[in-house]
Amino acid sequence: MVSDPKTTTLTIPDETREKFPELTEMIIGSQSMNDEERQYWLDVLPIMTEEQLGNLGDILKNEKEQMDEVNKTVEEKTEEGTDKGKLEFDASKYKEKKRTRVEEETRFEQEEREREARLLEEISSM
Repeated sequence: MVSDPKTTTLTIPDETREKFPELTEMIIGSQSMNDEERQYWLDVLPIMTEEQLGNLGDILKNEKEQMDEVNKTVEEKTEEGTDKGKLEFDASKYKEKKRTRVEEETRFEQEEREREARLLEEISSM
């Protein structure tokens, strides 16, 4: 029995790894499972029927294909977005936005202090 080198928490019997190499790798690589679920499937592989093994393989292949398609789409969108709007850092715009934000914060703080002072006056006059 060998702990999987890719993950420290999975224990895979040598017999399981030898008898089901493709399913073992697909289970380890599944993005939809946590390690507890992976370990469960690795543990039950030897007692599954041929039909169950086939179904599990189909499910894991389908998941991988869908994840590959999603990753490809995200990659394409990212590249497209990066190509369309290469963002360049404009120090003067950054400084102006920062200055404006600081001024607004300062103004807000001043207004808040004035409101607090008025409220304290109202409370003291009661």
